[in-house]
Amino acid sequence: MPNKYNHIFFISEDTTINGNFDYNLRTTTTDSRDDLLIGCVSDNEHFSNVNLVVNGTTSFGPETWVSIGQVGNGSASNVNASLTTRDLNVSGWLYLGSRAVNYQYVPLTSRLVVSGTMNLYGSFFNTGHKTGSGLGTDVHTSGTSSFSIGTLNNWGNFNLASKNMNVSGEIGQLNINGGSFNQNPTNSFYIRDKVALNSGSLVTQHPITVGQRAGNFSIGNSLVLAGGSLNQTDLLSQKAGQVSVTGGSYKFTTLSKENGTLTNFGTLEVTNFNQSGGSAKNSGTLTIGNSNLGGTLENVARLMLTGNVTTQGNLTSTGTLTNNGNWTEANRYTITGNLHNTGSINFQNGFQIQNGFMTSSGILQTNDAFNIFDSLGTTGQQALHYVGLGSADPQEIKTSLTDFFQKYLPGTLAKSLVGHASFTAGKVIVSGVTLTQTQHDDLVKVFKDKFLSFFSQNETHNSVALKRVLSRAVESI
Repeated sequence: MPNKYNHIFFISEDTTINGNFDYNLRTTTTDSRDDLLIGCVSDNEHFSNVNLVVNGTTSFGPETWVSIGQVGNGSASNVNASLTTRDLNVSGWLYLGSRAVNYQYVPLTSRLVVSGTMNLYGSFFNTGHKTGSGLGTDVHTSGTSSFSIGTLNNWGNFNLASKNMNVSGEIGQLNINGGSFNQNPTNSFYIRDKVALNSGSLVTQHPITVGQRAGNFSIGNSLVLAGGSLNQTDLLSQKAGQVSVTGGSYKFTTLSKENGTLTNFGTLEVTNFNQSGGSAKNSGTLTIGNSNLGGTLENVARLMLTGNVTTQGNLTSTGTLTNNGNWTEANRYTITGNLHNTGSINFQNGFQIQNGFMTSSGILQTNDAFNIFDSLGTTGQQALHYVGLGSADPQEIKTSLTDFFQKYLPGTLAKSLVGHASFTAGKVIVSGVTLTQTQHDDLVKVFKDKFLSFFSQNETHNSVALKRVLSRAVESI
């Protein structure tokens, strides 16, 4: 049992417990006489250097107030205190240093070491003070403090917010299962392996870095977003390691990804997706605004492009890919899923369809004429002959024009695309097509002759004004 002085319990000297330590004296009262102070200097108590070591599990029960180091009234002495334990359960209030109102600038050093697992159901603070009537929050504990925790399971309130005490800490794995975990301006936290945001909230004052120890909040290996709330969404930096969205919905202004893997099973929206290396795989709903894509991106579910996106053959999709922005693909692209285009796509080296389907009501541009037209050049003369250049009996005008459009204009596609693509509106732009002057002249002549012939043969069914307008249009070709 701790020592009791003036109705308050103290760990007053270095103590080692070879077993478990269960401190749960308070039930309903907020009387300060049930506080536990691990080291303290005050009017009548001078326990300035105290270290408690528990070679087992330490448990602080509900409504229990424990402080690792305390500066009380009437003292200006230094305090150096620590708690080292294998496992720790906190259901009440645990303070990493506390002090009375009038002595908040007395030096204080406080340290917590949990080699195994810490389960936080209550609160972990370093601000405020204790009074006989309850907890106050108008004191900012000064000094330095630190902690090292193997695994932290958080359901409570982790908030070391003192503006006068710098806190540095390391956690092997952080599981936020509820409550809130806060990183404040005076905190520098490093999670060696993994952060799993399952529920509750993660609040940081600085952008999160994954895969490298950098800045005031960084993660060595893995960030899992599974449904909790994340306040810092302006920038997420991934140097290496893994970022996984396994549930919930998240929106980032910028995701700066240099290497490592990104996987999405939830709903993820990134305005600026800066991926210079590594890989990304979408198995949920992913929306990308702007990107000059490096590395690889694989879509097996729903991917939407809404801004300016440039790829170099490193984007593959067997799911549904919707382009509402401006997408430029440098290499030949193979459509293996569903491609819906309402924006602009520029396939700079052509495209092909393999077990997929394409619909377009926007602009589709390709440098490969064979993507759109049947056999240009090799069967060009047969096509021209077919619409009637050398026929003894002129074909009916409707049939001739239909054949003309089917053969030479994007309405019915080449045989390789029939049944796999649909153009409902918009434009199809084909660049890099070379026609001989003869082919060009023949095309123009056929169109003019057939079109004007139709109106001259059906004069009674068309107004003179309409004929004049259409004739001028055709003559301008």
